[in-house]
Amino acid sequence: PARDGPASEAALQLLCRADAGPLCAACRMAAGPEPPEWEPRWRKALRGKENKGSVEIMRKDLNDARDLHGQAESAAAVWKGHVMDRRKKALTDYKKLRAFFVEEEEHFLQEAEKEEGLPEDELADPTERFRSLLQAVSELEKKHRNLGLSMLLQ
Repeated sequence: PARDGPASEAALQLLCRADAGPLCAACRMAAGPEPPEWEPRWRKALRGKENKGSVEIMRKDLNDARDLHGQAESAAAVWKGHVMDRRKKALTDYKKLRAFFVEEEEHFLQEAEKEEGLPEDELADPTERFRSLLQAVSELEKKHRNLGLSMLLQ
C-alpha cells in the first residue's frame, strides 16, 4: 500500500468486493497477499464516479452510529435510574413490612400470655401450648394476609 501513496490506518482497511463489508487487519494478514475479492478502502474510494461520495457516506454512517449509541446510553441510564428507584422503594416497603410483623408478633405474644395466664402455662402440656401458639400464629396470618400486598402495591 505504500506504493499507492500515503494513507492512514483507517484508509488501509480492506473491503470485501462481494458484500463491501470491512475486514480487519488481522484477517488481511492471516490471508497473506491480497486475494482478488479484497481491495483497500482508499482505492475503492478513488475508483470512480459512483464511489466519490463513499467517504462522506461512511462519515455520515459513523456519525449516525455515534448518535444512536449516545441515545442508547441515555436510555440505559434513565432505565437504570428507574430500576434503582423501584429497588429502593421495594427495600423500604420490605423493611416497613418486616417491622410491622415483628411488632404484631410481640403484641400477639403479649396477648397470648395474658389470655393463658402464668399458672396455666406452667401446668399445661408443652405439646398443647405449642398447638395453641400455632393456632394463634395462623389466626394472625389470616388477619394480616392482605396487608403485605397492599403495602407493596402502594
